[in-house]
Amino acid sequence: MDSPHSDPAEINSIETREVSSTQKDVERFVNLGNQDQYEGNYGKATERYLQALELLYQIRNCKVQELESALASLRALILAKLGDNFSYLGQHEIALKYYEQQLRIAESGASKLSEASAYHNIGFCYYFMNSYGTSIEFQQRSQEVLQGLEDSIELKEIECSTHLCVGLNKHRLEDYGEANDHYQKSLNIARGFSLQAKEAEAIIRFNSLHGEKLSLESNDFDKKEIETIMGDLHYAIRIIDKNPYLKVLGLRELAKIHEATDFDIARKYYEDALAISLSYKIWFSDTLEDDIQRVLKKKRELTEQEYALEEQDWYHENFPKIPEVDREAIDSSGFKAEFAVVTATSIELKAVVHLLEDDPDNSSLPCRVYTQHGQYYLGRFGQYATVVTQCRMGTRDERSAGFVTQKAIELWDPKAIIMVGIAFGKSPKDQKIADVLVATEIIDYEVNRVGLDGIVDRGTRPLSSRNFLSLFEQAYEWQFHRPDGSPCELIPGPVLSGEKLIDNAEFKANLFERFPHAKGGEMEGIGFCHAANSLKKPWILVKAICDWADGRKNDKHQPLAAAASISLVHYVLSQRTIMDSFE
Repeated sequence: MDSPHSDPAEINSIETREVSSTQKDVERFVNLGNQDQYEGNYGKATERYLQALELLYQIRNCKVQELESALASLRALILAKLGDNFSYLGQHEIALKYYEQQLRIAESGASKLSEASAYHNIGFCYYFMNSYGTSIEFQQRSQEVLQGLEDSIELKEIECSTHLCVGLNKHRLEDYGEANDHYQKSLNIARGFSLQAKEAEAIIRFNSLHGEKLSLESNDFDKKEIETIMGDLHYAIRIIDKNPYLKVLGLRELAKIHEATDFDIARKYYEDALAISLSYKIWFSDTLEDDIQRVLKKKRELTEQEYALEEQDWYHENFPKIPEVDREAIDSSGFKAEFAVVTATSIELKAVVHLLEDDPDNSSLPCRVYTQHGQYYLGRFGQYATVVTQCRMGTRDERSAGFVTQKAIELWDPKAIIMVGIAFGKSPKDQKIADVLVATEIIDYEVNRVGLDGIVDRGTRPLSSRNFLSLFEQAYEWQFHRPDGSPCELIPGPVLSGEKLIDNAEFKANLFERFPHAKGGEMEGIGFCHAANSLKKPWILVKAICDWADGRKNDKHQPLAAAASISLVHYVLSQRTIMDSFE
């Protein structure tokens, strides 16, 4: 009880100092809680906020009016933060109760900004509870409270959030025009006032809408627009890297966009998002698991092909019987190789050798020749005298592609050299098993610098011989059909090459993120083209897709892919006048 002789001003001064000291402790707990919340430590954040509330309740009967108003706003803020925690965890009914307490305090003495914030937060809960009309009404109340208030960062943050929430509701109601407008308003405010977390969320929501519209409107995707959306999402994820909730949102949207182009990369992003969601107990986990299963199912539907190899006219179970001839007899026969073909597997070699024909001008053909540098098969392939040989897989073996290519050129001096066979594809969304990749360039993905800032690629990118490439790119009349009757496609573009036998979806997805324009990959091309270039011989690499390098290899597709790629090479070498391209 106050002494009857106490000075009221002195009492107020003492109380003000005590309250100010406690207020600083409260603010310290709130700041610690904010940091925990931003980093996804929601349990710890809740503990901090409750400690702050407990301190506030100890000074609940403050007699200094100005302090009471400030303390009320602080209580409202803490209740809002507690609501946010439960909202992040998907417990929206509990979050709603905290937001309603925030509103009661705000209406009874806290600032107008607290009241506007409470209306927005309550509306956000109703959005997650699928009450879209009610949610929009609360956002409108929030905006009405903000009208006439003096501009501040806090006001702009609430205004940004209300537009974002209205956009979400309009999006769910399929009012895409209104959703777009509100997302754009939210994004403009966030950028104008450097609200990075809000900017990131606005980017994620805005690009979610545009990605969804792309999938709704057509299966003919505008690749430039998709690349723009992906770039925006990557930027958003970078600026909120330590915020797990927003990072999960961003990764999920990236995954959705990649579903249009590459199931493996989409699956990787869904799995990354799921790992974060499980780690921080964010409420998306079940949905993300469903997303992963949906992607796997869609991929299976596109890639599964049922057929019996022995029923296919291009399949040969046994290696053809080719007579052996010594090198001297071949030299005396006047044989002059016009093309050399290099393969890397017995399946590829068998498929090529089956198409070697005799030559009316040389009775020795087709034949097999042994040398100190390897075994060669000679014959007429299409219209031209051709030498065929096999290297080991990869580039490091003593009989790797580089060594075998060099020796084939030195021994037979062909006009040009071809590597033909099988490869892994990029995505069953855009490609199919047995589609044929024609390399415009070969990308050495193995040579790179690995630093703290990530991987910097330093590998070479040799370009295929332009005249030779045009013969394949313009093979418009070539046809080869899969067992289901569908025609194989010819796909020119960059092809990855490295020492690794890739059969891992995550590694492959990372590889195509580093090289998004590549069409597929294999193991021998980089050694092959370096050897051809060193001896100044035109070269081309032609390989068909036999798998997706995702842990689900099916060896049955290797003969099909080999047959498809060799069919294209045979078609080109069946044209009578193409030697004019090498003069």
